[in-house]
Amino acid sequence: MKILNFGSLNIDRVYKLPHLVENGETLSSSSFQKYAGGKGLNQSIALSRAGSNVYHAGKIGEDGDFLIQSLVSDNINVDAINKTKGITGHAIIQVDAKGNNSIFYMEERIRQ
Repeated sequence: MKILNFGSLNIDRVYKLPHLVENGETLSSSSFQKYAGGKGLNQSIALSRAGSNVYHAGKIGEDGDFLIQSLVSDNINVDAINKTKGITGHAIIQVDAKGNNSIFYMEERIRQ
């Protein structure tokens, strides 16, 4: 079965903290990791690993090449991914010592 997934491609930036940052507080992170993410990307990878023939459509910025590489490594067709000037959408993820998280994201922005 062929599946076309038109979905988000984001860079997940994960910071480990002793607790989630509170209003007016500044904390130092104990670690930082960067992952390929976005609900659309994650769905395409899951579908491909389940045996489907997946085509992914979406948009990335100039900093998102590793997202394409992540999809290609899972045998996903990336011909319909458009690369634009600007930055790729990304999520900032705080993870506390108990595993709780707080997330905010920014959609891809085109450089003016």
